[in-house]
Amino acid sequence: MTRHDEEPGERARAEAEDLAWREIVDHYGERPDVVELADLSAPLEVPDPEPQSDEEWFAVDSEDETFTPPPLPPPVVTSPERRAAWIGLVLSPILLVAINLVNYSLPGILSVGLVIAFIASFVYLVATMTPRDPDDDGARV
Repeated sequence: MTRHDEEPGERARAEAEDLAWREIVDHYGERPDVVELADLSAPLEVPDPEPQSDEEWFAVDSEDETFTPPPLPPPVVTSPERRAAWIGLVLSPILLVAINLVNYSLPGILSVGLVIAFIASFVYLVATMTPRDPDDDGARV
């Protein structure tokens, strides 16, 4: 359907809509002052910095400031159950891979036991995790 085939009511409505949009565009805000914009686009003049010698550039004033970091917090003491879980989590896959690399065949019950030890260790560590504050992103000041 072309523009000539439209009904007269639709054509009048489309022309009224076009006129309304033209009015909005013509009366929208203040017109920019081109002279002021040209002043803003002028290049800035930056003075050349004074050349410094290499000695001044790399000078370090370590004599003036003495910084001693705060003492480290005591190491975290883990329970024997968590230590055993960590050992099972790390050692089970290492043993399975090492034994397979040497081309030694473990009895089926030992292979299944190592896999179960790995899964049980993982489940125990996840189940006993302490909940964290969701707003804590780990940053320290």
